[in-house]
Amino acid sequence: MFENEKVNHVRFGEGNVVECDGTHIKIIFRCENLEKTFSYPGVFEKFLNFHNQDAQAKVNEELNIAKEEEARMNNVKRLLYLEAERRRKQERLQKLKKK
Repeated sequence: MFENEKVNHVRFGEGNVVECDGTHIKIIFRCENLEKTFSYPGVFEKFLNFHNQDAQAKVNEELNIAKEEEARMNNVKRLLYLEAERRRKQERLQKLKKK
């Protein structure tokens, strides 16, 4: 996907992408030929950026999609929690009415 693209990491400095499978990105950094694997695209939010503007734009787009999906999932979780709370309250009321 981004093989051989140059990146810059806030701690490890400049490196080259070795592999990117859509969920992880493997990079070899110039300092001591250090190889690291990161979560993709999340690592680009704070720690990594591409030298190539087109590659960075693609990552930014994927980050936005991931954030939107996370927000949707959080809304679903919230709705499920609220529904479970509503049902628990309803069950408690029914138990009280039976007494």
